[in-house]
Amino acid sequence: MKNLVKQSLMVFKNWQLRNSLRDNTADSNLSQIGQDKQAVWSLIAALKDEHQRYDAVIALGNLGKTAEVAAPALIELLHEGDATLRINTIESLCKIGSEAKTIPSLITALEDSSKQVRATAAFALGCFQAKARIAVEPLIISLQDSDEWVRAKAVEALSHIRDPKATIPLIIALNDEYPGVRAKAALALPNIASPNVAVPALIAALIDKDARVRAAVADALGMFGPESIIVSVETAPVLINALEDSDLYVQINAAKALIKIGLHIEKSMNVLMEMLEKEDVSVRVTTALNLGIISVYFQDKANYLSVLELEQIIYNLETVSYLLETDNNLDAAQFALFSVNNTLSLLKKERKNRNA
Repeated sequence: MKNLVKQSLMVFKNWQLRNSLRDNTADSNLSQIGQDKQAVWSLIAALKDEHQRYDAVIALGNLGKTAEVAAPALIELLHEGDATLRINTIESLCKIGSEAKTIPSLITALEDSSKQVRATAAFALGCFQAKARIAVEPLIISLQDSDEWVRAKAVEALSHIRDPKATIPLIIALNDEYPGVRAKAALALPNIASPNVAVPALIAALIDKDARVRAAVADALGMFGPESIIVSVETAPVLINALEDSDLYVQINAAKALIKIGLHIEKSMNVLMEMLEKEDVSVRVTTALNLGIISVYFQDKANYLSVLELEQIIYNLETVSYLLETDNNLDAAQFALFSVNNTLSLLKKERKNRNA
């Protein structure tokens, strides 16, 4: 048995290499598929060996969809007494898929005696996204879990599943005692709730005592975009106030949000350019990455910009490009610089076309 397990594990270790090297002939593909299936069955057998079980669980997960036949055997391990084994098993089930068999077992695991297992189960349910809709009610119950990590992972899962039934529970979670849960709830709401319901709740949360939460709320308000009147009318004043927040990261996210909803772009760009000259490297890195994202937004909106807006944004991005090029200590600038320069090229082409 042990020799067979070792051989199977070796097959797994070489699996990715074989994938990259295998040629395109049908005979070769069939041969490799056969070897992969043989490895899966050997690893399933290894699950019964307590000395090989952990390695087999991880190997099966890394084989992904190829190991779908192993799902029932892995699910049986969720009843084992070892919490670490159950956590590893859940992670592997998430990688393998097989949602019809796996999701009900993960829902049961939300009531596990181990908080780490409960948190991992919540996270795994989120991996299945909309396919895990039957887990929405159990995950909402998990928002009342005694452990803040479990609550945070439940919020993340609900954000990925995107069922509107989670709207009110997530708004309630904006008042969770743990800042991490409040921040994640803020970022989850734009994925689930309508602006009319979510925006007032988020505006109220923008005065949270924790800066991480305020930063998340500002970011979330920008995720609704400019389409809704309530976003433009109610959000702009509070985001402008947030540009003066005592925390620089709140200011960065507020500026990004205003740009994404199409208001006070010049003022917001000036705030971000000031951030690129701060001494704190972390602030500059965060600003650079956000400017890379914002520049993509400008690409999408190029045709809708007025002549004045177009000229101002080109000027601002040229300044940003210069600041990024001259910051020798900012590795993250390379990503942002590439995005900014691409946007500049597109906007200048748009200006040229208009003047033709």
